[in-house]
Amino acid sequence: MDRGSRSLLHRLLSRLMAPGRGEVRAMQDALHLEGVLRFVGLFVGTVVLPALMLGWIGIRSIRTEQLDVQGEARRASEAAARTFTEALDRELSTFELGVVNRLESGRSTLDSPKELHPDLVVGLRFDRDLRLEAPFAVEDGARRTRGGPLDMLAWRSVDTFARSGGEPSEAAARFAEAAGHLALPEERARASFDRARMLARAGRGAQAEALLAELAAEDGQRRDPWGFRLGDLVALERAELVLARDSAQGAQALLRLVEGLLADRWTVGFGGEGAVARRALSLAEPHLEPDQVSAARGRIARRSAMLYWAELLLPELDPATAWADAEGVRPGVVRWRTGARALWATTRWEDSLYAFAFDLDSLTSRLKADARAVVAADAPITAFLVAPSEGEPADVVERRTLAPYLPGWSVALALRDADALRADQRWRRALRFGVVALSVGMIALGFMTSVRLIGRELDVARMKADFAASVSHELRSPITQIRLKGESLLLGLADTDEEREQAYHSIVRESERLSRLVDNVLDFAAIERGAKRYALRPGDLGESVRRALVSMESSLEFKDMTLEVVLPDDLPAVHHDADAVGQCVINLVGNAAKYSADGETIRLVARAAEGELHGRHQPVIEVAVIDNGIGIAPHDLRQIFEPFYRSRDSLARRRKGTGIGLTITKYIMEAHGGDILVTSKPGKGSTFTLRFPLTPPPDDEGGSRTSPRTRPPRSHLGA
Repeated sequence: MDRGSRSLLHRLLSRLMAPGRGEVRAMQDALHLEGVLRFVGLFVGTVVLPALMLGWIGIRSIRTEQLDVQGEARRASEAAARTFTEALDRELSTFELGVVNRLESGRSTLDSPKELHPDLVVGLRFDRDLRLEAPFAVEDGARRTRGGPLDMLAWRSVDTFARSGGEPSEAAARFAEAAGHLALPEERARASFDRARMLARAGRGAQAEALLAELAAEDGQRRDPWGFRLGDLVALERAELVLARDSAQGAQALLRLVEGLLADRWTVGFGGEGAVARRALSLAEPHLEPDQVSAARGRIARRSAMLYWAELLLPELDPATAWADAEGVRPGVVRWRTGARALWATTRWEDSLYAFAFDLDSLTSRLKADARAVVAADAPITAFLVAPSEGEPADVVERRTLAPYLPGWSVALALRDADALRADQRWRRALRFGVVALSVGMIALGFMTSVRLIGRELDVARMKADFAASVSHELRSPITQIRLKGESLLLGLADTDEEREQAYHSIVRESERLSRLVDNVLDFAAIERGAKRYALRPGDLGESVRRALVSMESSLEFKDMTLEVVLPDDLPAVHHDADAVGQCVINLVGNAAKYSADGETIRLVARAAEGELHGRHQPVIEVAVIDNGIGIAPHDLRQIFEPFYRSRDSLARRRKGTGIGLTITKYIMEAHGGDILVTSKPGKGSTFTLRFPLTPPPDDEGGSRTSPRTRPPRSHLGA
């Protein structure tokens, strides 16, 4: 690679690493490191930083989400309160407009109150002196009490006689006698009326009519002890007499009586007008059209209900205060005030004060339902209608007064279930924190894993480079020796037979060494492809080991070594591939010689034993190679069987090697159903033990065998 083609980063890395590695090695490492740094930069820029930013945004959003939930509840409360108050404003404004329209057009605002508002129960009109003038009247003074016990007892005995079917003439005489004993004028008038009724029943119509005419003229506006106006009772009795003579005329007379009563003012505190009207209508009903009867009955019912509410609610209305509120205000402007039972709407028109009473219970009950209806069923809030005497609900989000329509009342929007909402917020906050933490943790784990993978790739790349260099060196050494010895023979430089024989032996020895190296490389490539297979046949394992040792006797590694071999002749037969076992022995013995000092003794010991093999206790044959060399560091023991692995120890790295011998040996032993064990102490030597099972492993197709468990990790040799 020329200087012009190298990037600035590559040149900088090369310069930084050159002092400890040398220029060529620094350039190689810088090339790998440059790719790694580019990958790390890309990974950090495209994954780590965006993910951290998202995590930061997620953490910030937890608080934002909490505020959003509160804001959402507040916005929903404001919207619901606004919807409710606007609906109430439209409803009661429509009532106010209806009142003004009727007043301006001259129509009655007091009849049919339900047409103005469904909760309106009665409308009243007061004159300038604040006297009730429509649709009812109030009599001055309290209702008179009945007479004494003796007077009433005399009247009651006569009334009981008449009601029990006593002779009418006798009853009439007794009523006349009782009237002379009664002290109060209304009681005497009632006794005279009952006497006239009895006279009519006795067939003495002229006397009855004369007595009725006298009562109508003198006591027509007087009320009897039961609150009935005597004029109304006289009119009812006369109509009944006509009905007895002529049904058509009598029915019309009764109908005119009903219409007259409905057109007249009824008196608050007395229900006689309504009772007389209902009695007259029931007598005339068989002789009238159903529609007439239904319409009249409805009017009587409405007037009676209004009278009931007027009697019930008038005590809580102060007309003087209402008139004072209306003074100085444009006519038709409605003022609102609440009482104990009614909501009062008052307005002044010309010289009259109009007061409209709403049933407060009915109105507020409906408004409570309306308040609940403006909030969705799944909303986190609920609505309350709060009375003046009620306290504020807990967790109120929004509260609005209902003035001027309902002074003192308000609508409150509160959290439906504050505890559940807070628990949900805590859960969502914890979930968000968990997701963010998990994401950051996964990113960190991914980053660390990537760094480890990158480091591993760097190590693999470095081991490949070392492997290529080692193989090159290992190949060059025997080739150089073969070439030199061959050239010496070719050029006649070997003068004596002994020199020529040494040259021949050297060529053969280096050729065998070269063959072993090439076999290892080819076997490793086949193992990586999964194509390496072994033919396991029963045979003498000791003989296979001896043949392998014989092939190494003349090897350069044993020039100054002593090999001590202990191979019993009575070893059991073992299923094995002789060439593969020989390759294992050569690799182990070669390593022992390589990492031992000159003059050291290497021992090879085989024996039958019992051992734990693949989780099962069984008889095995052990072949141990023992040396007193430099040993293996503890941190290297876990990796020495990995492809291309070379210890970083300076003593070990001085010995040349390819880094695949032990990988091939481990694979061969697994293919035989056995394993390889290693024990070592730095500076004390190492012991590698091959263990073969006596039970033959199952064969693959064709009697051949590959590793039954795992193949060595892929080294990307052919990648």
